Amino acid sequence: MSNLTVVGYVPGGFDMLHVGHLNILRAARERCDRLVVGVAVDESLIAMKGRPPVIPHAERMELVASLRFVDQVVPDHAQDKRVAWRTHPFDVLFKGDDWQGTDKGARLEQEMAEVGARVVYLPYTPSTSSTMLRQFLVSGVAREGVA
Repeated sequence: MSNLTVVGYVPGGFDMLHVGHLNILRAARERCDRLVVGVAVDESLIAMKGRPPVIPHAERMELVASLRFVDQVVPDHAQDKRVAWRTHPFDVLFKGDDWQGTDKGARLEQEMAEVGARVVYLPYTPSTSSTMLRQFLVSGVAREGVA
């Protein structure tokens, strides 16, 4: 890894890929020379969210890899992003600004400082999320033909 090349890392579930995902990945790519995206494995998402993803891991990896502004896609196996850094070193970890000022954001900043990386918060897209899409689908609205 050259000192002149800034490697960015965006971890996420990327379940039901939507415009919020695109926004954060595009914004991250504008701030680094090489963008690596860590797609959480199914087991990690189940542990974090208490439910399986809608889209299987291999398919989520393929979807994210197809985006022109993503340079590399890797599996993300742990909530602790130092694990990801050890496997694929990066300079900057990008997260949505909904993490900024929270306990989990402070913990992430501390963990990244330990390995010499920094956290940059990017605007979160509140109008769309995988959680909102999931709620819409399970509400029955889509089944009733309203969608």
